[in-house]
Amino acid sequence: MAGRGLRLIARAGLHVLFVISVVLVVRGVLELRENPALTPYVERGEAEFRAAVDAAMARAATPQRIHTLIEGYLTETPRDWIALRAVEDVAAERGIPVDPALALRISAAWDEDSSMLAKTTACGRCMFDVESCSISETLICNVPISFTPVGDVAGLAQEGLNAARGRPVDTLNLTLSAIGLGATAAIVVTEGSSLAVKAGASGLKLARGMRLLSPGMERWLLRMGDEAVDIAALKQVRWPTDLPRVFNRAPVAAIGAAATDLWRVAEATDPKTALRLLPHIDDANDARRMARASAALGPRTLGSIEVLGKARLMRLGIRLSDLAQELFAGLAGMVAAAISFAKSLGLRLLRGGMRRLT
Repeated sequence: MAGRGLRLIARAGLHVLFVISVVLVVRGVLELRENPALTPYVERGEAEFRAAVDAAMARAATPQRIHTLIEGYLTETPRDWIALRAVEDVAAERGIPVDPALALRISAAWDEDSSMLAKTTACGRCMFDVESCSISETLICNVPISFTPVGDVAGLAQEGLNAARGRPVDTLNLTLSAIGLGATAAIVVTEGSSLAVKAGASGLKLARGMRLLSPGMERWLLRMGDEAVDIAALKQVRWPTDLPRVFNRAPVAAIGAAATDLWRVAEATDPKTALRLLPHIDDANDARRMARASAALGPRTLGSIEVLGKARLMRLGIRLSDLAQELFAGLAGMVAAAISFAKSLGLRLLRGGMRRLT
């Protein structure tokens, strides 16, 4: 009798689970129908993002991982001192001692790269023209990096002269120079300030000159630059007030948004780290995600990317939305209830068949 009571309670529980699951699924489907723009993933808040990264770093930042990364930096030519120092900071933060022999190699490599002879040639070149430097040389030589519109007037003048003389126009240089000088202020739409977009555009020009842009980001910028400039209108420019008519709104706004994101990365870290992070940025979406990651992690951004990898770090910035969790829970509940119903029905049929045989 007690067994029959338990079976009735279990069967009632299955019915309740099935009904709740159906309600969750139906509600989720109705929400999707009313708002097709809903996505299964949402961005984490800064505190939640930091917590997720901290948990991942606790697992990934092992002594072996730190050792392997530093070994790799030491064997590169030129050595990647900015990334190496970022990983050393991770080790210090996590209380991971660097192997004494490896520490001696780091010290010897730094002495070699920062020797008087090396600095005489590299640093003199860097001070004269920062675009001729590697990003590590700017650290070794203590070269100040700032995102300023130096050269933007010359960039506008040069590309205007090229157009007038029928020579090829570097549309990206022209667009970044115009943004840096504020000549497109009326059509650049960004979430940041005028200072942010101007400084970010100058930073993109500097990164391009230093060959720090990833192939994907450079292709995207070049395509946006081509779409941004009306060459025919450029040839008709006579006064600075004519410049806004040269540029098309949407591509200029897209470049402006990416420039603002670069400035946000630089504000959260520093200009040299921001430039070092650019090879990890493949398009405008990556730039936005990197700005979000930098806002959450600050100076720890580069070290976290080096240890975890960009793809893993960016995945940590999102989570399943509440709607997606409800849908998955509802579907899982329906499947579990259906399996239980099927098992119960199978057992009843089996018992009925056995009774008929006996």
